[in-house]
Amino acid sequence: MLCLFRNTRFHPKFNPWMLALSWLAVLFWLEFAFIEKELVGKIFAGHAMLVDLVFGLPLVLALAIVIYAMVYWTAKVICIFAFPMLVEQVPDEAVPSEDQEQLIEEAESQFGKDYWQKPQDDDKSSK
Repeated sequence: MLCLFRNTRFHPKFNPWMLALSWLAVLFWLEFAFIEKELVGKIFAGHAMLVDLVFGLPLVLALAIVIYAMVYWTAKVICIFAFPMLVEQVPDEAVPSEDQEQLIEEAESQFGKDYWQKPQDDDKSSK
């Protein structure tokens, strides 16, 4: 399941909708934290304690990131199970690019073909 979760992404036509849903959840969270719980009013009125400013404000902003990821990943898991046509396989990046091949050739020419082999210790093998 983890491999399927990591190696898939939303279809490009469906991805903006999932991003909008995630951002909507973040905006609801920020609206709740700042307006419903009157955090902004406390800060501007001077009623906010130092604890509210030091721990409360960063916590509210950090939880916005957590909520974004939670909504996006939950929607992805639901789509994998319920609507698999909305996700697509991520292209395999295991094929080395031309730059990587060139770096490998340079390393082999500089250090020899045995560069990739583990050195064998004669002292350990004789004991």
